[in-house]
Amino acid sequence: MNYRVVLLSGVVSALIGSVFGWGMGQIALRQNNNQMNSYVSQPYRLLYGRRLIWIGAIAGFAMGAGEACVLGQKHQRDKRSQK
Repeated sequence: MNYRVVLLSGVVSALIGSVFGWGMGQIALRQNNNQMNSYVSQPYRLLYGRRLIWIGAIAGFAMGAGEACVLGQKHQRDKRSQK
Protein backbone atom coordinates (compact mmCIF):
# COMPACT_ATOMS: atom_id res chain seq x y z
CA MET A 1 0.00 0.00 0.00
CA ASN A 2 1.34 3.42 -0.95
CA TYR A 3 1.09 5.62 2.13
CA ARG A 4 1.78 8.81 0.20
CA VAL A 5 -1.31 8.19 -1.91
CA VAL A 6 -3.37 7.51 1.22
CA LEU A 7 -2.14 10.71 2.88
CA LEU A 8 -2.64 12.84 -0.22
CA SER A 9 -6.12 11.45 -0.77
CA GLY A 10 -6.97 12.15 2.87
CA VAL A 11 -5.69 15.73 2.71
CA VAL A 12 -7.54 16.53 -0.51
CA SER A 13 -10.73 15.02 0.85
CA ALA A 14 -10.25 16.96 4.10
CA LEU A 15 -10.05 20.21 2.14
CA ILE A 16 -13.22 19.35 0.27
CA GLY A 17 -14.91 18.34 3.53
CA SER A 18 -13.92 21.58 5.24
CA VAL A 19 -15.36 23.64 2.39
CA PHE A 20 -18.54 21.56 2.59
CA GLY A 21 -18.70 22.11 6.38
CA TRP A 22 -18.17 25.85 5.97
CA GLY A 23 -20.95 26.02 3.40
CA MET A 24 -23.35 24.09 5.62
CA GLY A 25 -22.56 26.46 8.48
CA GLN A 26 -23.27 29.48 6.32
CA ILE A 27 -26.55 28.03 5.15
CA ALA A 28 -27.54 27.23 8.74
CA LEU A 29 -26.76 30.75 9.95
CA ARG A 30 -28.59 32.47 7.11
CA GLN A 31 -31.61 34.19 8.52
CA ASN A 32 -34.98 33.91 6.91
CA ASN A 33 -36.30 37.29 5.74
CA ASN A 34 -39.83 36.44 6.89
CA GLN A 35 -38.73 36.06 10.51
CA MET A 36 -38.28 39.41 12.18
CA ASN A 37 -36.92 38.23 15.53
CA SER A 38 -34.74 35.21 14.94
CA TYR A 39 -32.37 34.10 17.68
CA VAL A 40 -29.45 31.70 17.47
CA SER A 41 -27.76 30.87 20.76
CA GLN A 42 -24.00 31.02 21.28
CA PRO A 43 -23.39 27.23 21.26
CA TYR A 44 -25.11 26.93 17.89
CA ARG A 45 -23.11 29.85 16.51
CA LEU A 46 -19.94 28.01 17.54
CA LEU A 47 -21.23 24.77 16.02
CA TYR A 48 -22.18 26.40 12.76
CA GLY A 49 -18.97 28.40 12.67
CA ARG A 50 -15.68 26.64 13.25
CA ARG A 51 -16.83 23.26 14.49
CA LEU A 52 -18.63 22.29 11.30
CA ILE A 53 -15.48 23.10 9.36
CA TRP A 54 -13.46 20.73 11.58
CA ILE A 55 -16.15 18.06 11.50
CA GLY A 56 -16.21 18.22 7.70
CA ALA A 57 -12.42 18.11 7.49
CA ILE A 58 -12.12 15.10 9.80
CA ALA A 59 -14.90 13.23 8.04
CA GLY A 60 -13.39 14.04 4.65
CA PHE A 61 -9.95 12.85 5.71
CA ALA A 62 -11.34 9.61 7.09
CA MET A 63 -13.38 8.89 3.99
CA GLY A 64 -10.61 9.82 1.55
CA ALA A 65 -7.90 7.86 3.34
CA GLY A 66 -10.24 4.91 3.82
CA GLU A 67 -11.13 4.84 0.15
CA ALA A 68 -7.46 4.99 -0.85
CA CYS A 69 -6.67 2.10 1.51
CA VAL A 70 -9.49 -0.02 0.11
CA LEU A 71 -8.45 0.70 -3.48
CA GLY A 72 -4.82 -0.06 -2.64
CA GLN A 73 -5.77 -3.39 -1.06
CA LYS A 74 -7.94 -4.24 -4.07
CA HIS A 75 -5.07 -3.44 -6.42
CA GLN A 76 -2.72 -5.68 -4.43
CA ARG A 77 -5.27 -8.51 -4.36
CA ASP A 78 -5.81 -8.27 -8.12
CA LYS A 79 -2.04 -8.27 -8.68
CA ARG A 80 -1.65 -11.42 -6.55
CA SER A 81 -4.51 -13.23 -8.28
CA GLN A 82 -2.98 -12.64 -11.74
CA LYS A 83 0.28 -14.41 -10.81
